[in-house]
Amino acid sequence: MIYNAFMDIHLESFEKLVKQEYSYDTEFSISAADSDTAGAVRYTHEIDKLADHPEVRAVRIFGLDQDTFEYFISRYGKQLHYIHFFRNKSVEDWSLLGTLPDLKCVNWYHNQKISKLWDMSGNYSLKALNISDFSKLHSIEGIGKAPALEWFEFGDTIWSTSEIDSLKPLENTGIRRINVSVKKIGDMDISCLKNMKRLEVFDCPANLFTTEEIARLVAECPHLEGYALKPYITFMGYSEESRKSDVPSVIITGKRKPAFPIEGNEKRLEKYVSQFNSLVEKYRS
Repeated sequence: MIYNAFMDIHLESFEKLVKQEYSYDTEFSISAADSDTAGAVRYTHEIDKLADHPEVRAVRIFGLDQDTFEYFISRYGKQLHYIHFFRNKSVEDWSLLGTLPDLKCVNWYHNQKISKLWDMSGNYSLKALNISDFSKLHSIEGIGKAPALEWFEFGDTIWSTSEIDSLKPLENTGIRRINVSVKKIGDMDISCLKNMKRLEVFDCPANLFTTEEIARLVAECPHLEGYALKPYITFMGYSEESRKSDVPSVIITGKRKPAFPIEGNEKRLEKYVSQFNSLVEKYRS
């Protein structure tokens, strides 16, 4: 059964692909095989379905080990623009991705063995990269070798438990959009973002940095947009009672800052907003 309808892959469609806001008929989907030898043979047979479909540019692929990963990339990688690696947790070396000059977007969910990035210097078309739920990858050294990368996401899909050593490898790159959904950044330094002349969006959890650090970034990069680059974030349902009554609540931006319902706490919220704005003005001057 063929699941593909050719889809033009670009930065706008990449966001929908990452969030899975699409039906699976937008991709050619290859399902996982058993882990035994017979299963591996059947799986390469599944991969070889691509031989009958040279028009396919977007693939969602499950359950690769190192051998089947290399088989897949060596035989069919060069025809693809977008690859969604879903739960290919046994792959240890993804360096073959560097041999794909026409690859535009990579979305890789869940891996337990990869500990460093591949050499992206030959990925001339790579615009977007999403890496989520990697247990051993803590360094993004080498990200600057990607000549055309504009969108970089790293972290976790649901709960932010990942850690990253530093954002400094992103400094002086041409990346326009960054999303880090992590629990901790080793050096906790976001000053490097000031040297990213093309950066337009920086998204991170509301409690990753202190209020002072966020305020300083806002002051020094007034053009920058982002989920946590403001005094607070509004959401629905601080408690079970408020969810039932649709009462809006807020998360105050900053490490160890509180969350509370707006109703009845208007003056408290105004105080936090005033403090944030004062810090921004302080750093601007």
